[in-house]
Amino acid sequence: MVSFNRVVLAGNLTRDPELRFTQQGVPVANFSIAVNRVRSKREAVDFFNVSAWRELGERVANYKKKGDPILVEGRLQYSTWQTPDGTKRSTVDVVADNVQFLNRSGDPQQQSEAPAFVNAARGETAGAGGWGLAAKQQAAASENG
Repeated sequence: MVSFNRVVLAGNLTRDPELRFTQQGVPVANFSIAVNRVRSKREAVDFFNVSAWRELGERVANYKKKGDPILVEGRLQYSTWQTPDGTKRSTVDVVADNVQFLNRSGDPQQQSEAPAFVNAARGETAGAGGWGLAAKQQAAASENG
């Protein structure tokens, strides 16, 4: 049986990214995004918690703030824990592999101080089949250079 865990979300940051470091000194940025969902004549909003590790997390934390539009590509991660009072809790979060900074119109942002496209695992998703933003970025770079 084939397994596939991939998610692509485009929305706005609901709070400033929070950069922390593990005990081993590995940086991780945590943030959440709001994604609008149109249902017939009404809109609804879904909220997603996202974590971005290492250089990817540092760049998001350094260049993005509450309200900024962002595109996140990654995987879903299910976690469970037990509270001190014995209640079982669970959550599904997004672990980002790629992040693309967007401008207000939803297009990639053209900034001199920060890359519009940030990829944590260079070329990791650009393998056979061309999945992911990394493949698109590499194709664009090949055409331009």
